[in-house]
Amino acid sequence: MKHSRRSLFARTLAFGCFVAAAAAQAQTSEPIRIGVLMPTSGGGATYGVPALNGVKLAVDEINAKGGINGRKIEYVVRDTQLKPAVGVAAAKELITNERVHLLFGTVSSGVALAVSELARDEKVVFYSPIAKTKSLTADNLHKYVFQGSSTSDTEAKSMAAIAGRLGIKKLCATGYDYAYSHDAFAALKRMLPPGVQYGPEFLVKLGSTDFNALISQLAAADCDGVANLIWGGGFISLAKQGKPFGLFKGKKFISGAEIGSHETATSLKADYPENFWSNAYDLWYHSPSPALDAFHKALAKLEGTEQVNMWPITTYIGIKFIAAAITKAGSTQADKLASALEGLSIDTPLGPRTIDAKTHRVNMGQFWGQMLPSRKGDYYEMSAPTFMD
Repeated sequence: MKHSRRSLFARTLAFGCFVAAAAAQAQTSEPIRIGVLMPTSGGGATYGVPALNGVKLAVDEINAKGGINGRKIEYVVRDTQLKPAVGVAAAKELITNERVHLLFGTVSSGVALAVSELARDEKVVFYSPIAKTKSLTADNLHKYVFQGSSTSDTEAKSMAAIAGRLGIKKLCATGYDYAYSHDAFAALKRMLPPGVQYGPEFLVKLGSTDFNALISQLAAADCDGVANLIWGGGFISLAKQGKPFGLFKGKKFISGAEIGSHETATSLKADYPENFWSNAYDLWYHSPSPALDAFHKALAKLEGTEQVNMWPITTYIGIKFIAAAITKAGSTQADKLASALEGLSIDTPLGPRTIDAKTHRVNMGQFWGQMLPSRKGDYYEMSAPTFMD
């Protein structure tokens, strides 16, 4: 009888070990699932759709080399529509139904802040490659949020320096009435060089398409320079509506929000406004290093054109950070992954980049320059791009 009980116990223990080993094997071989949140419809699609190409390029490269620790990467995309409530609902669905291991994306700072709160509550890593508001990793910093973009402070610093170089005496400001503009303009006030006066501000609702009132306000404003943070489809509408009224002839515009990107320039073509100095993370016609040139060639093959988009580099670098962190942690478990991201450094097409262990921000700079008609086609491009960080 005792022998039978011992035999039964041994068989039960062996079966339990087999089940545990099988479960562990399944876990280590299951795909790494990334939930990607991007605006793929409406005005934000100008940013979100090209950004997905950077995700695809990075994932394809990683999977072609065998994945991460033998696990392939899969990603599931959801449209945020630039709306915080939609973004949060999509993130919840990705966590609950798609069982993603982490969240990645958003364009709007408002959406990023909302998704970040969810990530904190659900204890899921959220990597934001594009949203710029400093608040994301300042007042709202938590263990699971990481910011891969140039922040509103970094952008304000560059805009202030350009305003000084251009000899602007008074700088008005316009942008969407939400976190990104608020943070950037607060920093711009502090950073303007002596001799440059700030104000007034003219803010419009996010998603606005009719800029006639703003055009009248800016045209009548007593300033020789304008700091602009209206982006995406909104900027395209502002440019087309303002140009017939001569809005851009009498003032110098310094624009953040990547208005110098090829996506925006080719959308406007001859309608691109004059007297604009702007920024971009990447320019297909500017390859100052072999690594960036190689990235441009790989992206050109994916997109089927030499004139590749700008946004892919932000998401490409973000996915490479995620891959390096999973490799370092040996796990997709949120706490281990978050710890691995803190202080992590990788080589990128833009050179070495590091996630600050305290702020959870990547040291991302941007190219800045004046936008002028291109000799290569019927669009504007950045003249003499200068990298600023």
